[in-house]
Amino acid sequence: MLKYLTIVIIVLVNTAFSQAIKLVARADSSHYKIGEWVMARVEGEFPKTIQQIEPASNDSIGQFEILKVEPSERTNEGTAGKQSWALRLITFEAGKTFIPPIEFAYRTEGDTSSRLAQSNPVFLTIDSVAVDVQGDIKDIKPPLLSPWRFEDFLPYLIALAVVLASGWAYYYYWKKKKQRAAAFVPLKPVIPPFQAALAALLELEDKKLWQQGKVKEYYSEATEIIRRFLEYQYGILALESTSDEILAQLKSLPPAEPLKKEFQSFFMTADLVKFAKYNPTPVEHENELRWAYDIIRTMKPVETEQSEESVEETANVR
Repeated sequence: MLKYLTIVIIVLVNTAFSQAIKLVARADSSHYKIGEWVMARVEGEFPKTIQQIEPASNDSIGQFEILKVEPSERTNEGTAGKQSWALRLITFEAGKTFIPPIEFAYRTEGDTSSRLAQSNPVFLTIDSVAVDVQGDIKDIKPPLLSPWRFEDFLPYLIALAVVLASGWAYYYYWKKKKQRAAAFVPLKPVIPPFQAALAALLELEDKKLWQQGKVKEYYSEATEIIRRFLEYQYGILALESTSDEILAQLKSLPPAEPLKKEFQSFFMTADLVKFAKYNPTPVEHENELRWAYDIIRTMKPVETEQSEESVEETANVR
């Protein structure tokens, strides 16, 4: 008995709500051509207790296909709510017809179940296109141009961004490479590099750094003099290179061929002092300076020697 009573109550509640919802449908015109958009509008009035109401179908209504549904903003006046919907429909069947009652689904406060309400039917006449069999054949009308949206431009924007980013990256790489190449161009000193190096070695010898316990400073200045000589005289990137990198570059330099052992001993001893806290003997201190002199004198350009000899001969003749 309780089961049947519950069903009766539910039916009565649904009927009461359906009657409280007023949905009035109309069309903008009573005559349309086949394939023409049919503009239908539904005006709704319902209790404020209804939380959500919308068309139950977004695909079709009878023989009409739904192209678009545009709901308006809901307004509340007193105990009633109002809302309207504009439906763009289309059909390809000619003759007298009607838009069937449009079903709307809604929910009320405190109830998760969905109920249905219907609008009134709307009667229309769909006219077919008259064909003049005696007339000229005309071209088919071109398709309507739809408006451009952001999604249509997005692939082109992404492609443009990739091209611009690639161009900027190449320009940045080319500019940095050019700056780096310009930075490694050695500045030519006023006096010949070998003369500047010999003068620096004489000055280092006069400082007597290792005799004063300044061993690390002594080896640092000695290697700096040789590095500058190699870079200014032969264009080797020696000032910013490690000892191993310098030795690797010297392999392709013919004047350095007979000085392989001297270069290895010179740089290895200096690296041990600077990085391994090695404490050389006085003999090794003297050998470091001697190797530096031998390197500069042996690698002195040949044309420089010839010019010096010619100068001495000219002086003797006078």
